[in-house]
Amino acid sequence: MKKAISSILILFAVAMMIFSVYSIGQSTAKTNPIHKTVSTGIVVLELFTSQGCSSCPPADAVLAKYAKVNDPNIITLAFHVDYWNYIGWKDPFSKAQYSQRQREYAENFDSDGVYTPQLIINGKHELVGSKESEIANLVTKETSLFNTSSIKIISSKLLENQLIVKFSALENNSNSLVNLALIKKKEFTKIKRGENNGLEQTSYSIVYDFKTVPLNNSKESEVSFNFQNDWKSSDFMIVAYIQNKTNATISTGIKSEINL
Repeated sequence: MKKAISSILILFAVAMMIFSVYSIGQSTAKTNPIHKTVSTGIVVLELFTSQGCSSCPPADAVLAKYAKVNDPNIITLAFHVDYWNYIGWKDPFSKAQYSQRQREYAENFDSDGVYTPQLIINGKHELVGSKESEIANLVTKETSLFNTSSIKIISSKLLENQLIVKFSALENNSNSLVNLALIKKKEFTKIKRGENNGLEQTSYSIVYDFKTVPLNNSKESEVSFNFQNDWKSSDFMIVAYIQNKTNATISTGIKSEINL
């Protein structure tokens, strides 16, 4: 009888040990949950560059890597400035408008002046556009942020040589505006003069036209871009993003194929 009772007690003790181990496992699972990270943030990379600048090709290559991945959370824009055109090669994609946009950023960052290649990330970080590891860290940081703003490209249609884009945007901060860009996905150039003489370069995410309009919360708005009749719509994209007028920070953005 004593042996039977001892056996029962041993079995009971073993059962309790198993239950305790299971309970600890369950408790650990509850107190240390595994969370999946979902990137909700949008990152806008604005590269100020020039085909006449010998320091720019490495930065152009970094931007190209992000452009070719075609991540919906990452928007790439190459603003070709015109202030290097005098040194021997006139960048065919350059505009004074883009040089002025960079100067406005310089004022916002309280910088002494402008330079190339400069990368602006979401309007709040600026660095040399070829610093690939630093750029990657900032991209990771910005894409992990949550935002409540939204923007939508509703439609696009071609009327003669004008591309009409209809969009809507929603932003809690009324001190904001909407930037829209017509970008060409890529274009090949043989550079024949200047600091990059002899370079055969494929440029990506080239800003062909750029518009800034007031934010009209939740209501449909439209802008028009110059669009030549012999251009292929599949070679271009539309980009739209919301930017604060005071501190230049970008809250959200979107890129879209042109459906005509």
